[in-house]
Amino acid sequence: MIKGIGIDIIEIKRVEKALKKWGKLFEKRVFTQKERENASYLRKKAKLTYLAGRFAAKEAVFKSLGGGISWQDVEILTKENGQPYLTLTKKTKEVLDKKGIKKILLTISHNNDYAIAQAMAL
Repeated sequence: MIKGIGIDIIEIKRVEKALKKWGKLFEKRVFTQKERENASYLRKKAKLTYLAGRFAAKEAVFKSLGGGISWQDVEILTKENGQPYLTLTKKTKEVLDKKGIKKILLTISHNNDYAIAQAMAL
């Protein structure tokens, strides 16, 4: 049973502007250490696309849950086949349990200008 759906789209240039303005502060606030490490190996455009996709995915997860968690409570990683997946903190697991959510499905896509993500809480 679907408990919630979230979708988000972001212009990749918006992430680039935030990084230029706030630098590491922005990265540390929004992305987990592992997400930042994964992005650090990428070239500039690929890094921006990666971070924008994670930003959109986190927003989509927030919307699917109806709030109650923060940026660091959701970590978006990638399986070897390219499929994104979530790792959740204790706080996020508590929110899922409280709402009767057993699983969150996630997809991320992007082109040259935008990244989009959708999350479905089941």
